Amino acid sequence: MKRADIVNKIARNEKITLDKKEIATIVNETFDLISDYLTNDIHEGKKVMISGFGTFVIKKRKSKIGRNPKTGEEKLIPDRLGITFKPGKLLKKKVNSK
Repeated sequence: MKRADIVNKIARNEKITLDKKEIATIVNETFDLISDYLTNDIHEGKKVMISGFGTFVIKKRKSKIGRNPKTGEEKLIPDRLGITFKPGKLLKKKVNSK
């Protein structure tokens, strides 16, 4: 699913009276807000929790030895921060009930 799919799905809802352009703005602003929050003052453990959906968490990844698949050359990949997603109970329940 892409952003445009989300906008189109919301626009088809009869209860929503906004046009597609306004919906797209809201969807984009929502994703920008989440992204900005996670990337400002980055530190391990910072999270965004969306009830019924899940949690985005910044986690530290340990350094490791990587290998160039073309040449076989080994290279040290340093410690870094990454973002993980942990689904919420409701989302897990929906996925497992299908």
